[in-house]
Amino acid sequence: MTEKKVKNPQTCPGLKDFLRPTPSYVKCHICKSDVEIWTDEDSAICDNCGAEWKKPDQNASCLSYCEYANKCKEIINARNT
Repeated sequence: MTEKKVKNPQTCPGLKDFLRPTPSYVKCHICKSDVEIWTDEDSAICDNCGAEWKKPDQNASCLSYCEYANKCKEIINARNT
């Protein structure tokens, strides 16, 4: 029986969203234009009207609750310096 290897056993699976962010688009609550928000951001500004759009709490970053958050924060900070 072979053991399945885990790529980053010391970190959570959500780390990839911070190391390799990807964009998504939401509708502005004011003007209904598309607002680009990246996976590593908590909020974005609408280019059309200037309104701020914030991610709902249910989509809060895993860094706020994951047991490996401190380790992931160290990895993120090391890559950003």
